[in-house]
Amino acid sequence: MGNKTSRLKPSAIEDLQKSGVDFSAEEIQEWYEEYQKSCRHGRFLTVKEFKDVYSKIFGGDATAFAEHVFRTFDSDKNGKVDFKEFLIGLSVTSSSDVEKKLKWAFSMYDIDGNGFIDKKEMTSMMRAVYKMTPSIKKPDDVSTPEKMTRKLFEKMDANGDGDISWEEFYDGAVKDPLVLAMLQLNPD
Repeated sequence: MGNKTSRLKPSAIEDLQKSGVDFSAEEIQEWYEEYQKSCRHGRFLTVKEFKDVYSKIFGGDATAFAEHVFRTFDSDKNGKVDFKEFLIGLSVTSSSDVEKKLKWAFSMYDIDGNGFIDKKEMTSMMRAVYKMTPSIKKPDDVSTPEKMTRKLFEKMDANGDGDISWEEFYDGAVKDPLVLAMLQLNPD
């Protein structure tokens, strides 16, 4: 096997850039090399491999969270994330475009894909985030996933119907820095 690092062809890099990724050719190659290190199956990541990668990044249990991220990255829903899906997902999650990033977050929180986030879905996501970030001290009013869900619904469910639409999600996030940080999974 050896230490041979595979390289992407310039035409493959160009195709990836045309598909909407916001990375330079050098960055794409670096991500490709990292991606290849994580792939035990050669050309795609399985959900188990995806969980392994997330477990290395975060100090807590990232299993549930990684499953949700995997679901959003697996755009063709075949149970595998190929390099293009991985890079597109990574490009969105690292984007400085708040709306783009929030659309991705909304799709992750909307677990059943019906266009709305209900309290069960939000609580499930908050449990995943809290398990993944146990060392981050949370204020008393959001010290549990259930309390955070309650607070998010108070701030975001503008019409009080028990569901958060995309518009409510976006409006609530841009009006409140804590909500925006939490939803973008950047709890600084």
